[in-house]
Amino acid sequence: MNDRKQLEESVEVNFEKIYRNFRLQLYKYIFEIMGEREGSLTVTEFFAVETIGLMGSPTVTEFADCLSITSSHAAYKVRQLVEKGYVSRVPTSDKRTFRLEVTQKFYKYYHKNNAYGNYVLKILSEILNSDELEQTDRLFKKFVATIEKKEN
Repeated sequence: MNDRKQLEESVEVNFEKIYRNFRLQLYKYIFEIMGEREGSLTVTEFFAVETIGLMGSPTVTEFADCLSITSSHAAYKVRQLVEKGYVSRVPTSDKRTFRLEVTQKFYKYYHKNNAYGNYVLKILSEILNSDELEQTDRLFKKFVATIEKKEN
C-alpha cells in the first residue's frame, strides 16, 4: 500500500510539472500572437472568447455560470467581443434568446494550425517510441472518457 501512495505522489508531482510547463508555453503563445494589432483582445477578453469557443455555443447565462460571474458582467464582456468581431450572437429557433459563437476572425488570428496541440504532440513524438505513444493514446482516451462521464 505504501508503494501505491508513493506512486500516486510521484504522478501528482510530475503531472504538476508537466501542467506548469504546458501553461507557460500556452501563455507564451498567447502573448506572441496577440501583439499590438488594431482590434486586438486584452488577455481577459482572450480567455473569455476562448471559453466561449471551448463551451461550444453557450447562452450568455451558461457562459456566466461557467465563469461564476454575473449575467450583467458576462453580457458586457460579450458585447465587447461582438463589437471587436470575435464573437457573434446567433438567435435560437424560438427567437427569444441567442447562442454565442466564436467567429472565424478569432480562429484566423489566435489558433493557427492547432499550434498548442502540435506543441504537445511534437514533444511526445520526440520522447516516445510507437508502443509508448500507443499506450499514451490509450491512457488519454481513458482519461477523456472519465472526464466526459463526470461532465454529464
